[in-house]
Amino acid sequence: MLDQEGLQDFLEAYGRELVGGDLDGIAARHSYPAYVAGDTQSIPVASPADVKGAFTGAAERYREHGVVGAVPEVRRMEELTSRLVWADVRWSYLDGTGAELRAESYRYLLREAGNSCMICVVVALGAE
Repeated sequence: MLDQEGLQDFLEAYGRELVGGDLDGIAARHSYPAYVAGDTQSIPVASPADVKGAFTGAAERYREHGVVGAVPEVRRMEELTSRLVWADVRWSYLDGTGAELRAESYRYLLREAGNSCMICVVVALGAE
């Protein structure tokens, strides 16, 4: 089963990929099909191409706003089965001095995969 340390490692790598614009890395962290849900829309994610399309240009937008780091804080982890976990994660977006520019929270449904996990569902909980 995925433990807190394994989840933290996964999310830290994911954060580096997000800010660095590593589209292949971001796409490789998802299980397909995946699903994204928010207050106003729901998005099925059928393939790595869908993820890459959604994140194209995101790293540039982060840099335009001064974001150089995305730091995850696992606030809660709930084991659903021997391989499925719900995780509530607060993302802190940092500038070059380490100051927080903004924060957002998400709930992830993750499936254990070897020594790591894959994102199955993302629920956007909003800015903080």
